[in-house]
Amino acid sequence: MSNCSNHKKEVAGISDMKLLAEMIGDLHYEALAEFLLRLREKLGDDAKIDADGNRTLLSNKLWLASGGIYTAYVNIVIASSISKKFM
Repeated sequence: MSNCSNHKKEVAGISDMKLLAEMIGDLHYEALAEFLLRLREKLGDDAKIDADGNRTLLSNKLWLASGGIYTAYVNIVIASSISKKFM
């Protein structure tokens, strides 16, 4: 069984997820895109670990989440490109 204590309930002392979302959402689009790409990679890594541990359903859901975040990444990259003419 995996150790769920590795999963934190806050980031850098921030436990208010609305505040964290606002802070991340306020990132420059290029920084936001990189964050999303790194998050996608992390979830993909976790999915592989869970697949190797025969936690197939969990692994599949993490792969799906990873794919959804990749879609968000692609759209932020496009939004960044569009927004350049307004800067």
